[in-house]
Amino acid sequence: MTQQPSRRTFLRLFGLAAGMLAVAACGGAAEPSGPPTATPPPAGSGGAVTLTIDSIPAGSRFSTEKLEAPGGSKITLTFSNKSEASKLYNWVLVKPKSILRVANRGLEAGEGAGYLQAGDPDVIVATKLIKGGESDTIVFDAPAPGVYPFLTTSPGMQAIMKGELTIK
Repeated sequence: MTQQPSRRTFLRLFGLAAGMLAVAACGGAAEPSGPPTATPPPAGSGGAVTLTIDSIPAGSRFSTEKLEAPGGSKITLTFSNKSEASKLYNWVLVKPKSILRVANRGLEAGEGAGYLQAGDPDVIVATKLIKGGESDTIVFDAPAPGVYPFLTTSPGMQAIMKGELTIK
């Protein structure tokens, strides 16, 4: 024979169930319907940001390996090649995990193309290929928050002249 719950137990269970239904109806206990999506801030909402980076003649490196900018910013970047006139360098911002693909495509494209494949889908933005003593300035909207590699696509230099731009 099954025993019926007491009136007190019944009311406690009923109250607990009603409370859970109320919380669920308000969305407090609802599970997310899918993964959260990152929406990049509107262009220009992070203000104007000016970045400068140089090549360092000794060791053929960039003057810094870390750059930062807020999400939504309008970035003005000036790259100056401080090396001797015969050394050709550029500054290329690429999608994550694409340095080798971009460098290989650039090598195939050759010096006449600035060591960049036209329309390369992994390139976000790039300066011109410039010789020592020159500089180039580019203006672009910050990509979505994340960490983006940059490099020069001059042959053999992508392993040495590289860094990261962090968009917060």
